Amino acid sequence: MSFRRLSSFRRKTRNEGHQSRFHRALPDSQTPNTSPSRISDPIHEDEVNSTADPHLSSSAAISNDVQFRKNSEVEAGPLGLTVVYTPPDTRKADIVFIHGLGGTSRWTWSKNKDPELFWPLKFLPLEPDIGLARILTFGYNANFRRAGNVSTSVLDFAKDLLFDMKYAKDDQKEDLNLGSVPLIFVAHSMGGLIVKEAYMQGQIDPEYESIIKAVSAIIFLSTPHRGTNLAVTLNRILQSTMIISSKQYISELAKNSLTLQKLNEQFRHIAPRLNIVSFYETRPTSIMLKNIGVMILDKDSSVLGYPGEISKALDADHHGVCKYESPRDPNYISVRNVLISLLRNTSSKTNLCKPTLSNRKEPHRLKSLLAITESPAIDYSFFRDQWARGTCEWVLQDESFVEWLHTPDTMSSLLWLAGKAATGKSVLSSFIINNLVERGFRCQYFFIRFGDQKKQSLSLLLRSIAYQVAQTIPSFLEELLGLIDEAIDCETVSARTIWERIFKSILFSMEDGKPLYWIIDGLDEAHDPRATMRLLSDISYSSIPLRILLVSRESSDIGSAFQKVPSSLNPRMIRIEGHLEDLQCYVRQELSMPGSSEFKEDIVRRVVEGSRNNFLWVRLVVDKLNLCHRLSDVEVLLQELPIGMEALYDRMASSIVQNRSPMDKELALRILQCVTCSLRELAVIELSEALDEDMSDFLDLGRSIVDLCGGFMVIDNDGNVTMIHHTAREYLLTGNNHPFHIDPSDAHERMFLSCIKCLTTIGLRAKVNRNQKPEFVDYASSWWSSHLVLTSPDRAEISEVLEKFLSNHWVLTWIHILAANNQQRILIQTSKNLSAYCLERQRHDAASNKNGGHSMIDLLESWSTDFVKLVGKFGTILRRNPESIYKFIPPFCPQNSSIYRLFGKAEAKDIVVSGIPTENWDDLLARLSLRRYSAKSSVKAFGSLICLLVNPGNVLIYDPSTFEEAKSSPIIHGEWVQRMELNSTTTILATYGYRKTKIWEISTGNCRISVDNVGSGIQCLSILSTMKGNTLLIGNEDGRIWSLDLDQQSPAWQLMAKLEEPGLEGCSPNSSYMTLNGDGTLAAIAYKGLPLSAWELAGPVHIGHCRRAREDVAPGEVIDAVWHPHSPEVLGLFIEGTLFKWHPYEGETVEITTRASKLAISRDGNLLAAAGARGMVNVYATSDLALLYQFISQDMLHDLTFSPDGRRLYDIGSTYANVWEPDVLMKFAEKAGGSVESGSETASFPQSFSKYSNSLQKIDTVTVLATSPAGRLYSYGTETGTVYLVDTHKGKLVDMYKPKGSLSIEKMSWSNDGRYDLHHVGDSGTKHFGNDCENYGGNFYESFN
Repeated sequence: MSFRRLSSFRRKTRNEGHQSRFHRALPDSQTPNTSPSRISDPIHEDEVNSTADPHLSSSAAISNDVQFRKNSEVEAGPLGLTVVYTPPDTRKADIVFIHGLGGTSRWTWSKNKDPELFWPLKFLPLEPDIGLARILTFGYNANFRRAGNVSTSVLDFAKDLLFDMKYAKDDQKEDLNLGSVPLIFVAHSMGGLIVKEAYMQGQIDPEYESIIKAVSAIIFLSTPHRGTNLAVTLNRILQSTMIISSKQYISELAKNSLTLQKLNEQFRHIAPRLNIVSFYETRPTSIMLKNIGVMILDKDSSVLGYPGEISKALDADHHGVCKYESPRDPNYISVRNVLISLLRNTSSKTNLCKPTLSNRKEPHRLKSLLAITESPAIDYSFFRDQWARGTCEWVLQDESFVEWLHTPDTMSSLLWLAGKAATGKSVLSSFIINNLVERGFRCQYFFIRFGDQKKQSLSLLLRSIAYQVAQTIPSFLEELLGLIDEAIDCETVSARTIWERIFKSILFSMEDGKPLYWIIDGLDEAHDPRATMRLLSDISYSSIPLRILLVSRESSDIGSAFQKVPSSLNPRMIRIEGHLEDLQCYVRQELSMPGSSEFKEDIVRRVVEGSRNNFLWVRLVVDKLNLCHRLSDVEVLLQELPIGMEALYDRMASSIVQNRSPMDKELALRILQCVTCSLRELAVIELSEALDEDMSDFLDLGRSIVDLCGGFMVIDNDGNVTMIHHTAREYLLTGNNHPFHIDPSDAHERMFLSCIKCLTTIGLRAKVNRNQKPEFVDYASSWWSSHLVLTSPDRAEISEVLEKFLSNHWVLTWIHILAANNQQRILIQTSKNLSAYCLERQRHDAASNKNGGHSMIDLLESWSTDFVKLVGKFGTILRRNPESIYKFIPPFCPQNSSIYRLFGKAEAKDIVVSGIPTENWDDLLARLSLRRYSAKSSVKAFGSLICLLVNPGNVLIYDPSTFEEAKSSPIIHGEWVQRMELNSTTTILATYGYRKTKIWEISTGNCRISVDNVGSGIQCLSILSTMKGNTLLIGNEDGRIWSLDLDQQSPAWQLMAKLEEPGLEGCSPNSSYMTLNGDGTLAAIAYKGLPLSAWELAGPVHIGHCRRAREDVAPGEVIDAVWHPHSPEVLGLFIEGTLFKWHPYEGETVEITTRASKLAISRDGNLLAAAGARGMVNVYATSDLALLYQFISQDMLHDLTFSPDGRRLYDIGSTYANVWEPDVLMKFAEKAGGSVESGSETASFPQSFSKYSNSLQKIDTVTVLATSPAGRLYSYGTETGTVYLVDTHKGKLVDMYKPKGSLSIEKMSWSNDGRYDLHHVGDSGTKHFGNDCENYGGNFYESFN
C-alpha cells in the first residue's frame, strides 16, 4: 500500500503566502458553499448555508463561492489531522473526531456553527478524566454539493486518515506520535465507515501496526453500517444538476451496498478486540427546504449488533446527534459518560506493549489449527438484528435462569431452554449473549444452522468454542498452539478426539476460577442432538466452572438425553411459550401504519391472539399489515389471517403459483431449488452464477429474490440468501399437496449441473492463476459430488455431464483449485460420493434390467480410487505446487489409472521409473530398508515424526512427508534399549535401556537428561509420556509404577504406585505384560496363569479381572493390550491369538478369533490394527470389532502403529519398515470427523472391508548407482547383492553379478575409460569384483585386498 508523502498537514493562513507543494491546499469543496441547490444530504449533518436563495444562477453561486473562500478557514475547520486540545501534563489517551458526509472538522461538532459550542474544545477538556486526553479532529473533502472527483471512495478517505495518523505534525512541527497511548475514535455518519475501513487497512500494513494496536474504542454516532435508502435519491438529484456529478462514496452508502457488505464482513472478525458504542437517532430529519421530515437512518443500520456492543438512543435527528446546546444537554451527557468510562478502562493499561511477530501470528496459527473459517459473530448479528427493544427481558427474571447464572463459583451447570418452532429462540439466544457480554461474563457461543452442513457438525461447534475460549484465556491459547507440533488435523478428527484432547486434557485441568458461559443455539438442528448433549454434559470434572445453555425445540430425543444429564450439573429447563408480552412489544414497535392508539392497540390484540405464540407468524403478518393503504385493507387482512404456520406458508406458496409471468415463476422455482438444497448459505452473487443469471440485467437482484419467492427468502446483513426459517425449508421439501413444492432430487440435480457448468467454464485455469475465478467456483469445487450422490441415478443428462467432466482437463483444474485452497480432503469426500453413486447406479440398472453403462461405471470407480491415491501419494507435492497436477504427477501414476490414461501417457514418453507399481495402485506408500541393523523392535509415530527403534540402542527418525532421515538421526543410546517414547509435541524422545534412561532433544540429538534406572535387571513393560509431556511413567515387571519429572534439572525416579495382585501364592511374582492409559491414571497388568487385572493408580485401587467370554476356557496369557484413548476399555490379545475387548468397570468381555500377536489403536480410538507374525494385518472398528481391511506384509512384523490422523499404518519387520495408506483408512478418517453426528444428507461410509489378499512382490532395493563416463550405460547394485547393467536406450542388458550369499552391494565405481565396473560387497571387508562392461559382463574376476 502506498500513500502520498506529505510532510505537514497544518493548514496555512492567507498571510503565509502560496501553498508549498509539501502542504495540502484547501480544496474548494472543503469550505462552506452557497450552492443554489437547497438539497439536504440524506446523511448530511450540516445545513452549510441555510439562507441561500434556491433560485440563484450558477454564475451567482460561483461568485458566492469565491467570496466565501476569502472568509476565515478556521470557521469550518481544516482538512487533515489537527490537534485542538493538549493536556498540560502527559496525555493518557488520544481522542480523534471524524465528521460525516457534507460536514467539516469543526461545524459538524458545533451547534448552529457557534464556535463557543464546539464541544470537543469547549466542553470536554473541562471534564474529569477526559481533560487528561489529547483531542484531535480529522477533516476531509466530504462536500457532495460541489463538482469534483466522482471516483473518490470511502477507501480513499480511510487511506488519508491512516497516512495523517502516521506522518502529520502539530503546530510546533513535532510528530503527533499516535499509537503511544490508547486511541479512541468518535465518528459521525460516514466518518464511522472511514474509521472502520482505516482500521481494516491498517491491519494488513505493518507500517501502521503500532497505531492500529493502540485503538481501544470507537464511538459511532448515527453511522450507516448497512446504508440508507436515501443515498440513491441523493445521487440522482446530483446527476440532474449542471455542474455536479454523482459521487462514488455516496453510492457506497446505499442500502446493503457491496462495499458496506464487504466492510462489515471484514470488520466483524476483528471487532471483538474493540470497545464499541453505537448511538442512533430517534427523530426525523428535515430535508427539501425543511418541509419534509424523514428518518435518515433506522436503528438496524446504526447498530452493528456485535456481542458486547453498547447501543443507546439519542433524542435528536441525524444532524443533532453530534451537536449539543450546553454541557447540560442530555445527549451530550450520554456521550460524555461513555467517553469517561472508556478512558477509565484504558487508563488501567499503563503500558501498551507492542506485540512480537509471533504474537501477531497467533490468531492466524490458531485459526489454521482449528480450521476456523468464519466468525460466529456473523450468525449472532443475523439474529440480534431481529431483536426488538423491550422483548426477551423476562428471561433475566426467570428463577431457573438466575440460578444457572449465579451457580456457586466452583460448580458447573446446564440449562435447557426449549420452545416450539418459530417462537424466537435464536433471537432470545442473541439477547442472552449480549446481556452476558455487557455484564462482563466470559461468554462463548455457537449457532447451529440448518442451511449449512458444516455448522450442523459437533466438530465445528467444539472448534469454534475452543477458538473463542483461547481469545479469553491466554494460557489456553498457548497450550493450543502447542498442539501444532502434534500434527492433529482438527477438521477431520472425530469430535470425541477434540473433546478429549483439547477440552478434557487441557481446558478442564486449568486452574482458572472464573466461570465460562457457553450458549449453544439450535441443538435440534445438529446432525446428532443426543450425542451433542451427552458430550456437553461430560463437564463434571472441569476445574473451570462451566455454565452451558442449550437452546432447541423440545423433542423426545433431546428430552431423553436431558434426563440422563448428571445431577451434579443441576440440570434445569425453561419453556419459552406463554410470554405474550414479547409479541405485543414486537407488534407495537414494528407496526408502522398511522392511526390512533386505540386503532393500533386493537391490531396488536388481534394479531397476538392469532399468533399461537409464533414469532415468525407475527413477523410475516406485521410485514403485510405495513403494506396496507386503506382501513378496509387492514380489516380484510385481519379477518383472513391464516391460522398457524402451515396455512401461512400455503398462502405464501400460492402467491408464487399465481404469478402471471412465466419467466418470474420459473426463476422463483430455480431460486428456491438452489437455496433449499444448497449445502451452505450462498451469497447473492454466488446464487446469480448458480442460476446463470446476469446480475446487470436486474435492477436489484436481492430485492427480486425476496419478492419473487413469496417471502420464503431473506438476505442477511452479509448478503447471504437464506430461508426465512428452517420450518419453511421443511414445508417446501415435504408434502406434495402444498400449492408449491420442491422435489429434492430435481433440486440437487440443478445444483449439480450448475456446479459442473461453473467448473467447466472456458479459461477457468487462467482465471484461477490470475486470481479472477468466479465467485461460485469455491462452492462448486467443494460440493458438486455431494449433490451428485443425492440425485436420481436414472438421469441421462447427469451421466453425460459427469463423463464429460471426468474425461477432460477440467477435472485437473478442479484438483488444482482444491490444492491451491489446501482442500485436498475434498478429493476423499468425492471418492466416497462417487463410490456411493456407482452403487446406486448398479442397483438401479439391475432392477431395470439394464446391461449398458459399464464403461461409465468403470470410469467412476477408477477416478474414485485415483482421488484417494492422489492425496496419499502426492498430497505434499500438491500443497507445495498445485499446478503439478497437470504435467508432473500424471506420468507417475499407474498405467491403468484414469489420470494416467487420460493425461499421463503423453507426458511419460521421456520418463521411465523402476520399482513402483506400473499397472494398478497399491496401498504401500513407502518402504524403509533396515537390513544393516541386527534387531528391530518398535515403531512410534507422533506429530511430524516417525521413530524406529533398532538395536543395539539406535533410534532412527524420519519425516513422514518425505521419508527423509532427520539430521539428528540416529540417536545412539549406548546400550540395548527396551522401550522408547515420544512426548506429544515431538520435541523430546525418551529411551529406556538396561541401566540408564535418557531424555533427548530431537531437534539437535543432544542428551538432555541421563538417569540411572531403578533396580538391576528389572524389565520395563510399559512407558508413557503424559499429555503435557513433562512427566515420564514406566511400569516394571515387579508391578511398580515409577515417575520422572522432566522439568527438574536433576530428576530422580519417584515411586507412584505398587500393584500387589491378590492371590499370587504359588505364581511368579513378576508380571508378563503391562499397559498404561493415555493420562497415566489406569493400568492393566497380566501375570502368567492369572486373568488380566485393571487398576486405578491413585491409591492404588484394584478395579477387577478380565474374565473370558466362555467360562470353560482357561484365563489365558495376555501378550499385548492397549487402553482405549477415550473410554476405560482394554483391547488385548490372548496368547492363542484371540482378540478381546474388556470394560473393567462393567465387567463385559467381547472376543473374536484372530491369529495376531501385536496390537495398535488409532489416536481417536475408532480403529484397531492386529498383526500376526507372518505379516497378516487386520484392521477393525473398535465399536463392534467389525473387520474393515486386511493386507499381507512382506516381512515378519515386530510392531505397528497408526499415524496421528489415522490415515496410515506403520509397521516394522525384520528387514523393512513399511508405510501403508489404504483407501479404506483415508475414507474412514473422513467419516470419523462426523462420526458422532449421524443423519447427514450425504452418503455414509459403507460398512465393508477391502481385502488386500496377495503378498507384496519381493522388492530388491537399489542400494547404489553408478553411470559410465564414456556412454549411455549405467549400473546399479541391490540389497541382495545383485549387480545389473542397463542401457538407457535398450533397457536392462545383463545381470553382471549374482551373489552366492545375501550381502548387499555397498559401493560402485567405473573405470575412466568406461570399460570396467567395480563394486564393494558387504558391510565390512575389502572384497572387490570387476566386470568388463564393454562386452556386457564378458570378463569376470575377483580380488582380495
